Amino acid sequence: MGARDFDRRHRFLLLGRVSPGALVDLGIGLTLNSGGPYAETLGQDIFNNGRGRARPFGVPRNSLEGNGYASLDLRASHDVKFGSGGQRNRTMTLALDAFNLLNRVNYGSYVGTVGSPLFGAPVTARAARQLQVSAGVKF
Repeated sequence: MGARDFDRRHRFLLLGRVSPGALVDLGIGLTLNSGGPYAETLGQDIFNNGRGRARPFGVPRNSLEGNGYASLDLRASHDVKFGSGGQRNRTMTLALDAFNLLNRVNYGSYVGTVGSPLFGAPVTARAARQLQVSAGVKF
């Protein structure tokens, strides 16, 4: 029996937060995964079941493995207190987030059809670097 679609041999997740001073809070998220499995197929319906996903004889399900995944996410935020008297507990949080900061290409799915000129090549990619600015108010 082959690997499940969601199987990854190795996973690593690091989450942390540090407040080096009163000016800014820094957060980090590092995610690393080994490659996910995908299936080698013939691209033909040799079993006449209408699915067209038959594997070559002797090849187990999800026997191929794609590239791994790596993403470094950072967050910098600052809390601004405002209000007067009993309303002093109002806080506005201003933040800048960077997702996949190193802009690594993380491929999603691969072509497993043996007869395809793209056999073994990735055909999708996950999100590139993204920056996000946000503001939130607590009262």
